[in-house]
Amino acid sequence: MSYPAQRFGRLAVLVIVGLLCLSSSIGVVHAQDQRTGGSITIGPGETHDGDLEVTAGTVLVAGSVDGDLTATGGSVTVTGDVAGDVTATGGSVILEGTVDGDLTATGGDVHVRDGATVGGVVEATGGTVAVDGSIDGATRLDGESVTVGPTAMIGDDLTYSGDETAISDEAEITGEITETDRNAGPAPFSDVSLPDIPDGAVTPLLNVYLFLANFLLGAIVLVVAPRFSDRVADRGIERPIVSGGVGVATLIGMPFIIGALALSIVGIPLAFIASYGSVFLLWVGLVYGAFVLGTWGLSVFEYSHRWGGLALGLAVVSLANALPYVSVLLVVIALLGVGAVIRALYEWRVTSDDKQGATPMPVVSDGAS
Repeated sequence: MSYPAQRFGRLAVLVIVGLLCLSSSIGVVHAQDQRTGGSITIGPGETHDGDLEVTAGTVLVAGSVDGDLTATGGSVTVTGDVAGDVTATGGSVILEGTVDGDLTATGGDVHVRDGATVGGVVEATGGTVAVDGSIDGATRLDGESVTVGPTAMIGDDLTYSGDETAISDEAEITGEITETDRNAGPAPFSDVSLPDIPDGAVTPLLNVYLFLANFLLGAIVLVVAPRFSDRVADRGIERPIVSGGVGVATLIGMPFIIGALALSIVGIPLAFIASYGSVFLLWVGLVYGAFVLGTWGLSVFEYSHRWGGLALGLAVVSLANALPYVSVLLVVIALLGVGAVIRALYEWRVTSDDKQGATPMPVVSDGAS
């Protein structure tokens, strides 16, 4: 195997490992049913097997969920039965049914109504928090207004905090009742003092940080794929306008690709991954664009050095980021890099296909002994 092939083999291994990591995360996501929409309803008599994750403007669970329920919406209402835990976030979170596990609720209005039962622990945070149902486990309530009504039954400790609180004497509370001041206590790390940084030093420090972060990424790509990086530099230097045009086309096309993936439930995780992937592609494009620019700058003096070209290009990037009205140059450099990378990948793929398709010439004997 040739040296370039070995380098590209290492790059392929890294890409495969990354894809395996992403696929494992996708597998975790798809282990539970995900639903999105304007209004999602589990109707009476309907039973959902397994865990359920719902994101919608209105979420109503009137049937049964045989697993955990994670719901996010403008309003989340559970009047049916949930066999596992419930984690709900919404403008209003209303429980009128049964939750066998724990309930974690956050919303503008959180209400465990009369007749509702929770078999585990309850943690509720919101603007208005009210409990009128039955809770077997420890209960923690935090809100601007906290109410425990006369029909409430809590089989363990109750901890609550609020600007306005009302705990009915008729409520049945088995454990201890503790009121805490939601505004009391020091903020986390309040005893830690950070050194004052002069305003004039913030921008230089930020530029140093960005330079080091970009240089680290550039060092990785140069070590993993030096020959490919040289090809990217050649494509960017030889035809910079074409490379920039390819970069612009890629930038325009990415939102359409992401939008097309997001049209289906199955494609939503892929769209999420593609969104972050596009940001990473632009970062790689910026670093490679700086490498192209630095390599061209050294070639003016008839000098060639990978690391020197990377350092020179990233120095130009840092300078452009620091100067006003020049930062638009960063976009040009990033698009140049993205286009050069895509052109290099395409040409490498075409070259590889040509080599695989080539057949050795037959040896023809002339009959001489």
